Amino acid sequence: MYTSLKRPGRYLLALALLSTLPLGGCVALLGAGAGGGAVAYVENGGVANYYAYYPVSLSAASRGTQAAFQQMNIRYNGMIQKSANEAIVEGTTNRGQTARVTLTSMATDVTKVNIRIGTFGDRAESLQFQHLLSQQLGAAASAVAPSGTAPSPSTNTENANQSEGQQTIPLQ
Repeated sequence: MYTSLKRPGRYLLALALLSTLPLGGCVALLGAGAGGGAVAYVENGGVANYYAYYPVSLSAASRGTQAAFQQMNIRYNGMIQKSANEAIVEGTTNRGQTARVTLTSMATDVTKVNIRIGTFGDRAESLQFQHLLSQQLGAAASAVAPSGTAPSPSTNTENANQSEGQQTIPLQ
């Protein structure tokens, strides 16, 4: 009787181990997918918003953003006027990624343009956007705000992004 109990126990153990193999494969695939996401996150420098300052009004920066979107084949989805000093322009790339541009009026003729394309922020596309926006506006971008300009007290986008674990990086 002892041998008859011992053999079924072995079979149950073997069956239990074999039944976990498919699960292990799924877990391995999930782990590989998460690892790939981590690589994309690291390669892109984390979640990043890229910004530059332009010597133009908020309305001119908005028009230029829409024209740059068109040149980059980004479908314009619309604009939200958050306040008199801040607007958000959104679009969708051909790959289905969201392009979000936050325009912040720093002074009458200075606008901070903050862009993030995709989940993590695509540096190459952000640089392309900056180049096209500069062409549209006929003005060079600057990574540093002109002296005498300060962010409006009603807009604190940079600090909010930092608290969400995002980086705000000047375009260079």
